Amino acid sequence: MSSVEALHDQYSQELRGFGSSLPDDLLQGLKELEEIYDQSQLEQWVKIGVDLAHHSLRSWEATSEFFRVSPAVAKKLTFSELKQWSEIGTYLATDASLMSVAFIKATPDTLNSLNFDDLDVWAKQGQRLCRGNWKSIALAALYFQQSSSLLSVLPLELVDRLVDIIDQLTERSYELANSVLESSYAIFSNLTLEDREPFLLFAKSVTRASWADTRLYFERGPKLIENIASSERTIFLDLASKVTMDVGRQGFPLFVDAAQSLEEIPQEDQKSLLKFATDIAPNSAIAAMEYLKSAPFVRSRLTTEQMERWSVVGVELLNMGNAEGAEAYFRLESSRAEEMLATLSARVELPSVSSMLRMYAKALSGEQVAVLSSEDLVDRNIGWISEAAPTTEGTTIYLPPFVNTFEEQNSNFQVYKVFTTHQTGRLEFGSFNYEFNINGEHTESTAKLRESNRLTNTISSDPEISDVDSQSQEVSTEIQRYFNLFDDRLLISGIFTIVEDTRVGSYVNREYGGIRKWLQRLQNWEVERRPEVRAMGLRQAFVENLLRASLGRPDAIRWPQDRYVTMQKGIKALQMVNLDDATVQDSAEVASALYDIAVLIPNVSQEFTDVEWEPPDEEMIQIAPDMPGGGEGGEAPMPASSDELDFENPDQPEFRGEFKPELVQLMMKLKDQQQGQTDGTASPLTKEQLMELLQNSVEITINEWAEGDLASSLGMFLDNLEKDAATPAGEPKEQSGESGDERGGGDGGDDEELPVEIDWFYYDEWDFRASDYRPRWCRVGERLGDEGELDYYQDILQKHHGLVMETRRQFELMRPESFRKIKRLEDGHEIDLDEAIEFYVDKKAGVGPLARIYTRRNKIERDVAVAFLLDMSASTDEEIEKQRQKYQEEEEDFQDDPSKYFQWLAQRRARQAIEPPKRIIDLEKESTVLVVEALEAIGDSYGIYGFSGYGRDNVEFHVIKDLEEDFNDRVRKRIDKIDPVRSTRMGPAIRHAIQKLDDHDAKVKILIMVSDGRPQDHGYGRDRTEKEYAVHDTKQALNEAKRKGITPFLITVDKEGHDYLKQMCDDIGYEVVDNIESLPRRLPTLYRHLAAE
Repeated sequence: MSSVEALHDQYSQELRGFGSSLPDDLLQGLKELEEIYDQSQLEQWVKIGVDLAHHSLRSWEATSEFFRVSPAVAKKLTFSELKQWSEIGTYLATDASLMSVAFIKATPDTLNSLNFDDLDVWAKQGQRLCRGNWKSIALAALYFQQSSSLLSVLPLELVDRLVDIIDQLTERSYELANSVLESSYAIFSNLTLEDREPFLLFAKSVTRASWADTRLYFERGPKLIENIASSERTIFLDLASKVTMDVGRQGFPLFVDAAQSLEEIPQEDQKSLLKFATDIAPNSAIAAMEYLKSAPFVRSRLTTEQMERWSVVGVELLNMGNAEGAEAYFRLESSRAEEMLATLSARVELPSVSSMLRMYAKALSGEQVAVLSSEDLVDRNIGWISEAAPTTEGTTIYLPPFVNTFEEQNSNFQVYKVFTTHQTGRLEFGSFNYEFNINGEHTESTAKLRESNRLTNTISSDPEISDVDSQSQEVSTEIQRYFNLFDDRLLISGIFTIVEDTRVGSYVNREYGGIRKWLQRLQNWEVERRPEVRAMGLRQAFVENLLRASLGRPDAIRWPQDRYVTMQKGIKALQMVNLDDATVQDSAEVASALYDIAVLIPNVSQEFTDVEWEPPDEEMIQIAPDMPGGGEGGEAPMPASSDELDFENPDQPEFRGEFKPELVQLMMKLKDQQQGQTDGTASPLTKEQLMELLQNSVEITINEWAEGDLASSLGMFLDNLEKDAATPAGEPKEQSGESGDERGGGDGGDDEELPVEIDWFYYDEWDFRASDYRPRWCRVGERLGDEGELDYYQDILQKHHGLVMETRRQFELMRPESFRKIKRLEDGHEIDLDEAIEFYVDKKAGVGPLARIYTRRNKIERDVAVAFLLDMSASTDEEIEKQRQKYQEEEEDFQDDPSKYFQWLAQRRARQAIEPPKRIIDLEKESTVLVVEALEAIGDSYGIYGFSGYGRDNVEFHVIKDLEEDFNDRVRKRIDKIDPVRSTRMGPAIRHAIQKLDDHDAKVKILIMVSDGRPQDHGYGRDRTEKEYAVHDTKQALNEAKRKGITPFLITVDKEGHDYLKQMCDDIGYEVVDNIESLPRRLPTLYRHLAAE
């Protein structure tokens, strides 16, 4: 018997008591170690395993693994080291045998990355995760299982940091800890060596600040930083780590936003941005990340040098100790930031100039023309697809949302004027008024002849088609009938656009001399950026040259020298629309002639022509207008080739924009059809006709619609057109006002029941911490108040008849006119004694003025306007009885007698059954009725408004009666429907009321706001508990009223109102109405005093 077998027999029976497989594991281990260890070492090795099996209840499982992996470990460690390794396994088994098993099993592979001296450190890392419960034991075992992979991508000291993170996560979620551990190898193996340590450092900061974000960071982090320059990732992650340590839970969202912003910036430019952010981070970590977040937006508007100048202002705020102001500045939630952007940037935004452009268009055309963003037209989904091109749909001018063509603001504003001028020209000079077969001023129409010839050719090619059938085919629009004359609709559409824009441009040059300089500059700018004509097919080059000539630059034409006659014919024809009084009919006829020329030119590339392409000579530049005719010879024949290139119309010049005469005429016809304005001879458009027009038109890009579902897409498009046609012509969906508002159409003056329309306005909000406004922060939706029953108003008058009459009498006392004495008149009611004496003395002296010795007393009429702003928040729904109980010092004393309580309860319910309990909003409504009656007696202008809403994007502003509106039954009905809604964001409601008063012409302007409590709303401060922000914004809004000469006054029925009104109103008048039921009597009295001051 060998020594190995002897050792096996010696311990097999003992080991079999722990597990049936242990003797076999021992025998296999002995056989493999026999060649490595001597007899003494083998005996010690077996003894180590047996002792381990006896160590704890289930440590025999570790013994089994020890026997299995020892041969592999023995090849990497000395016997002495193996013994120490086994001791580590033994003390791990003390805590958990499963952890010990995992440690022993993972050792051979782990030794590929670790030295023996590191084994104890490695083991203690895993042991740190074990806390005695089954989840922690499983996690520790998982750690050892993952160790060989982790150590192949991370050094042991970084693995130790990873273990720290996982250990922190176990205090919150073992599931999350397991997830992070399992994903770690895949994450770090995809990171560069330089990125791994900073990635872990930031992960540690995220875990400490917001443990739940750790999973998101491990999932998204590598992707977020991959587009950051490799040399800058460490800097960015270090910055993010410092920021997170400073700001806590905000850190990870700031990191995500900043990383996504850096993705949009070229990697070579990221270094300077990160350096600046790192420099300001010690003063404000949030400001540093906000700077990175806003960098792409700011860079899109400023040059590098301008951005540095813009950033300096934020740094100055930091140096002044105004960290919150700097954060708002870099977040672009500061009017100071926007003003600096506007000052430094050459870019011009449409909202800032739309009012001027609207007036400019009206001055040009003499008509009221709306000016909106092209984005609005694209959103309507009726055929226009470019948001960056100026255009018109026949009633409104649509312009790009911004212009940054040149490097000066004024130049870009002039570009907007050129855009507006050209679109106004299309409307004023009849670009959409084409009529079939009508002669122009300078040309005779060939449309009918062309149609007849085309019909003859169609019948001859297909004898089954009768003349009657062909003639019976109807078209939807005049321009469609014109385009149908030509086989190549793409070609005729492109040529007609060039010719008509040439005609409009010629009119603009003649009629609007003030824009001529900038129009010429833009034309030259466009020509310099035209594509290389020699790279085009010959037909396309012909059309491109026509476009260059239309821009007033025939010198930019390039054309084969031996085919100049063709080009001359084209230029001569194009010049026809430059003649005075040319109409769109002339444009159509010239386009037809140019089509006849172009269609004979093959669209072959230059390689088919051996002649050089030359610029034009003086004769072509000075060519006279003329329609092409026969007899011009002396030209080489056009090259023939079967390899023609696909024809594409040249891109439109930017300032001309999109031109869609077919769509515009179709929309006009649909509008006329819906409004019943079609003449008796025209039959209504059918779906089939419209579908045919849309399918044949080159103005609509069909390939962008749903593939395989063309009929459905066309149907949806047609529905959009018909819905749009129902909108009154020229009525914009939204328009910008002077205060940065977006307004819906509708004047509200029609007596018919209309759907509720909301006009949207944007207002700044005051951030007292940043000492600056948040620009366009709140959106106020103005709408007409709902109408209720007329009986309510009459009931209130009857119920308070005595108070109504008393209030009227008090107000009528204010009606008598006051008088102002005017002196030094040649004629008047009285003689001014002082002036008479002075005149007499001067006359005796032989000097002096005329006899201006009379005085006259002129009546001074009352000129007062007041806006009443009523709180319609949900809290006004509270019953007055309940509010009285809230402030009542002593509760009802029932002397612990249940019978008294039930008697009192029955009496109260009986009273409520007869007359429902009043709410705060009911008293506001009654007060409104009394004030209205009083103001109608005195004749002051007044408006009544209610406000509520939820959040900064939905501040509701209900118009009960507008300042310019006459008092009528509709107003009386609206008072009935003053009902509680939601929250109380006072600032924007006050600003909107201020805007209304400011637009109204009156010498004395008063704003009275009635509320039941402090301002509060969702997002009206840092969190729900903060009240300072809302109070400061409301205070600022009231001060804005004072600066505009408006007298604000606040009335509250909140008995705790003194607490915040002192701070909110400062030197502004306010009153706390202690007895809420006295509000109807008190409100008219307060107004009488305010209006008399």
